[in-house]
Amino acid sequence: MSNRLGPRGGALNDSIAAEPVPAVPKKRIRIAALDGIRFLLCCHIVLGHFLRFANPSEFWLKFFAQINITVGAFFALSGYVTAYTSTEVGQRAASPKLTDTPSQKWWLSKIMGYYPMHWLVLLLFSPMFLYTDVTVKGWPYAIFNGVLSATLTQAWFPMNSEVWNAPTWFLSSMTFSTATLPFVLPKIAAMDKRSLRKTAGWLWLVNLLPVLGYVYDHNVWNLVEGMTPPKKHPALAVFNAQRFHPVFNVAEILLGVVSCRLAMLDSLDDKEDKPLKTNWLSTAVPFAGLLAILTARAGGLVPDCSDLLVRSVLFTPLFLKFVMGSHRNAVAGTKDPLSSLLSNKTLVWLGGLSFPIYIVHGPLGQVFYKRLIANKLWGGVLKGPGYFCIFLGTVFISALLLQDFFLKNKAVGSWSKNRVEQFSSWM
Repeated sequence: MSNRLGPRGGALNDSIAAEPVPAVPKKRIRIAALDGIRFLLCCHIVLGHFLRFANPSEFWLKFFAQINITVGAFFALSGYVTAYTSTEVGQRAASPKLTDTPSQKWWLSKIMGYYPMHWLVLLLFSPMFLYTDVTVKGWPYAIFNGVLSATLTQAWFPMNSEVWNAPTWFLSSMTFSTATLPFVLPKIAAMDKRSLRKTAGWLWLVNLLPVLGYVYDHNVWNLVEGMTPPKKHPALAVFNAQRFHPVFNVAEILLGVVSCRLAMLDSLDDKEDKPLKTNWLSTAVPFAGLLAILTARAGGLVPDCSDLLVRSVLFTPLFLKFVMGSHRNAVAGTKDPLSSLLSNKTLVWLGGLSFPIYIVHGPLGQVFYKRLIANKLWGGVLKGPGYFCIFLGTVFISALLLQDFFLKNKAVGSWSKNRVEQFSSWM
């Protein structure tokens, strides 16, 4: 029986059905606005940690103190970007780069993107970290904290999560949350939009329920955690677990994954073979909502409410709506002033500096503002707007040096690649 094809590809013999032509993968474009978004989030975190030493007004102090809310956006954005780079556009499938790579190797390749710089900064500032810990609680405490920091396991210990370079608790939580993605991403990538929406609802609920349990059991509905000293928390270990522990943060990462997949399937699961109709309001409305939440809470326009509750119920979902709008407008070529602003060369470049800024701002903040260190170095904490500007300038220059001479160094990249091969073979 003949298998020859006709001029349009159909079988010449009617009894032989033509095999379906596989879908051609659609091109993955660069969404430059995500870099600008990353820089804005990083700025909020840096200012939230140290702005109080610049003697700001009460409003700005409260505005930037809401880092327990905005850090959720960092987790969600991480999941969004991972899904975008590891699954196929317009297809219900994970990318071959994910499926053809052993899970341990894929995971190690992700974390080795930030481990070397983390180790370098720990090494550079280790005399300061050791001096502080030994002075306060002795060598056993210092060694224990050093091991947690070097291995990025501190997020598993709620009362020790912010030891040494405090902001790197985020990397600790990300490291172990990312280990779930090689197993989860292919399953989520295979879902259609209906299943993705259901999954998003369940993940939102999973993200919310532990927070509800915490605020209900400890009656902290009105506690603004970012403005509350640690000693005044009724259950600091429980609160810290809610913030730092990988088990609690993985749901936000997966919400980012599901949101990205919804946008990536626009042309496949919608009636028209093109992305959903979007316009500048697709980003402007959710972005205005995000600012409204932070502004209303800082200005006392709404009753005080738990940071974690606001983050789970409103902020993270609204943030993902904003990111999806930026994504869809970029794909559709829609004129969007906000996305254009976030995509300008300066913000994109600054977005590339976000990681070294995030890593180095904590130790430099201790040099300027940790009482034990600042008293030893300067005779006191360096308060005031002038010193704060010097602090920000030092952070920026340090991040630039780390970026140019370490992150972009070919020898460092080669070393990291070799360690991935070595460690993955052991695992």
